[in-house]
Amino acid sequence: MEARLDGDWYCRVTSDNLFKIAKPTGGVGIGIGIDAFPPEIKNSKILTGNNLGLLGLVETLPSDEEVADFSQTDEMKELVDTTIDDTRALHLHLKAKQLLDDGRVIDALKVLLM
Repeated sequence: MEARLDGDWYCRVTSDNLFKIAKPTGGVGIGIGIDAFPPEIKNSKILTGNNLGLLGLVETLPSDEEVADFSQTDEMKELVDTTIDDTRALHLHLKAKQLLDDGRVIDALKVLLM
């Protein structure tokens, strides 16, 4: 399959470089966008533009209670317990990126809001 880009540019699309992004379905079908995120998420050195785009498609931010509950899972307790304060933000962003790669967008957002 080929795709037309801008001007004289085209690209060949293969199954290796296709990915699916679920669109918001409730309400008016518009995500919150990245402007709703704190600066430390928007300016992450780990998350790519595509990662931020996925996060921006969520319709609402998780509640403080949902974030607190997620922080108490074994998965997150281990991460927090094995990192020091100076590197914790880096490890949380790396974990969020992994979750995004696994299609766990809401969980990734919870990690970033911890």
